Amino acid sequence: MDMGKGGGDIKLCLTLYSFSWEYASRKLSLEEILRKAKEMGYSGIELVASQMVPGYPYPTEEWMGYFSGLLEKYGLEPICYSAYIDMGIHSDRDLCEEEIFNFTLNDMICAKRMGFALVRTQHAISPAIYKKMLPYCKKLGMILAIEMHHPHNPEVPVWKELLSIMGESDGYLGVVPDFSIFAEKPHAFHITQAIEDFGGRPEKVAEIARRHQDGADEDTLLAGDYNDGEKTFIKDVFHTYGNGKANLGWMRELLPVTVYIHGKFWYMGDDEVDHTTPCDKLIPIIKESGYKGYIASEYEGHHFNPDTDTQEQLGRWVRMTNRLLGV
Repeated sequence: MDMGKGGGDIKLCLTLYSFSWEYASRKLSLEEILRKAKEMGYSGIELVASQMVPGYPYPTEEWMGYFSGLLEKYGLEPICYSAYIDMGIHSDRDLCEEEIFNFTLNDMICAKRMGFALVRTQHAISPAIYKKMLPYCKKLGMILAIEMHHPHNPEVPVWKELLSIMGESDGYLGVVPDFSIFAEKPHAFHITQAIEDFGGRPEKVAEIARRHQDGADEDTLLAGDYNDGEKTFIKDVFHTYGNGKANLGWMRELLPVTVYIHGKFWYMGDDEVDHTTPCDKLIPIIKESGYKGYIASEYEGHHFNPDTDTQEQLGRWVRMTNRLLGV
C-alpha cells in the first residue's frame, strides 16, 4: 500500500516521532525506521531533531552526510526538520532572546545542509525573535513554521500576533496546526488508562466521558460521586479535550498561513475511524481550501500503550485520510 499517496495537491508524509517507542527502546534504529517508512509507501519524512540527531543542536558534518545518504538510499524526501527550543538548558535561568535566535538560525542552517526546506519550531520563539528571523529565512530560502499544539489556539493573544507576522512574510513564516487542538473526547487507550492505572470504575469512566460530551462542566463533574482516580481522569479530559466540541473555524482561520500539518492521533480501531478528533470534518475543510502541502501521519498512542503495532495504526489512519481525500 502507498501510505504516502494523499490526494491531489495534498500529500502524506511520516513524522519519525511515530516510532518513538521503537527507537527509544532500540527495537528499531534510525535506518530501520527509514526503511520501514519506505516499505509503507511514504515518500517524505519529518525528522524530530532533538530525538534522533546525535549531538543536537550541533550535528557533525559526518552525521549530516550520513543522514542524507540514508534518505538517498531509501528514496525518501526530507520534508520537515523539527527543532526544539530547550528553555531549560541552563539550570538557573531560561534562554535569553539572543540564545533562542542563535539556536534557531543554527537549526535552519543544519536543516538546509540536510536538504530540508522547512523547519518547525515552537511558540517559545516569541513574536519579536520570530519576526527577526524573516531576513534569514529569505536568504537561506527556508520556511520557518511554528507548531500550534493544544492547549494553544488562534484565540490566544500571542498567537494573534504570530499569525499576523506570518501573514506579512511572503510565505517564509507559517503555522503548523496540530490536530490535538481539535481533539474532542478520550480515545480507547485513555479510557483503559483511567481504569487500569487510575483505578477508575469502568461504568464511572464511561459516565464521565458521556457527561463531558453532553456539556457538563469540569467543576460539576468534580463535585460528583467519583473516586480520586476518576477525578484525575476528569481533569485529564478537560485539559486534553476542552469542552468536547472542536472549533472547526480555527482550521479555516489557520489555513491561509498553514505550511504543514500534523495529523496527530492516538488510536484507531478496526473501523478505521478516529473517534477522538473529527477528521471526517477537518480533512474536507483542508481539501476544499486549496491547501497544497503535506499532512504528517503522527501516531502518539505509544504514550499510553507501547505494545500496540505502530505500523498497523499508521495504516488505519492513512486509509481513513485517503478515503476522506477521495483517493
